[in-house]
Amino acid sequence: MSRFSIMSSTMAAFVVVALAGSASAAELATQGHTRVAKELVELKRAAFQARDQADILNSFTPNKQLSWQSHAARLSVLRDHVNEMGRSLAELEAMKPMANQTQTLAVENARPHLVSVASNLTDAIDLVNENRRNVYWSDYGKAVRDVYSHADALHTKLDTILKYEKGKARMDNLELQTSLAGQS
Repeated sequence: MSRFSIMSSTMAAFVVVALAGSASAAELATQGHTRVAKELVELKRAAFQARDQADILNSFTPNKQLSWQSHAARLSVLRDHVNEMGRSLAELEAMKPMANQTQTLAVENARPHLVSVASNLTDAIDLVNENRRNVYWSDYGKAVRDVYSHADALHTKLDTILKYEKGKARMDNLELQTSLAGQS
């Protein structure tokens, strides 16, 4: 066997190993994107629930007939949703190296809204703790409206980004199918 054929066989083996390695890297990237996408869906679900609770709480504010306990119960449920969003966002930030560009954008845009939701919720809770009758005053109403506004913005952004991702995946799949059909 000549020296040239040994070297070309060795080079062919390196190429095969390199291609196999890049396929594994592509599979890992796809798995990472999928995990990030699932966590983004969870964050969107929690943002929807927080927005829904904030909307209900917001409907309580002009009503002087509801007790402060009704407000406190909704604030507690809302706090649980905000804490869930915080845990979800922390997980997403840890997975950010696995995220694609659009997913990274979603993670980065979520933090300011979540911080605002948490801050305004804390203000509303503090007002109730300070004086139960505060649920009937404008500062409390503003805090509740701001919770809703930021929860809604967070949900809307996540929904838009996730729909874009889904549409892009469908488009990529169509292009792949067209490409494969053209090769047949």
